Amino acid sequence: MSTAMNFSSKSFTPRPPDKGAFPLDHFGECSAFKERFMECLRQSGYESSACRQSAMAYLECRMDRRVPGTAGTVTPVQLMANEPLEKLGFKDLINEKPEEKPKKS
Repeated sequence: MSTAMNFSSKSFTPRPPDKGAFPLDHFGECSAFKERFMECLRQSGYESSACRQSAMAYLECRMDRRVPGTAGTVTPVQLMANEPLEKLGFKDLINEKPEEKPKKS
């Protein structure tokens, strides 16, 4: 009976995200940036466009930090692969004054 409900014989083939996966920030390397971004979202009524400067600072932090190798490797990996900020949607903010970097807590 359940096969009668199958309208097509096409199978679903999952594909990885366009930008790939990146490691979790287990050591809190960028937690101050993340908290600043989240606070901005709460204060702006979750209007993400009001917090683009904080979002850019958070992504820059992830691209700048390395964590110890994973899955048995000894080579450190970045929390996020380096990507030009223009490709991440921040082209209009690049020439503006950068946000003050929060101290690591």
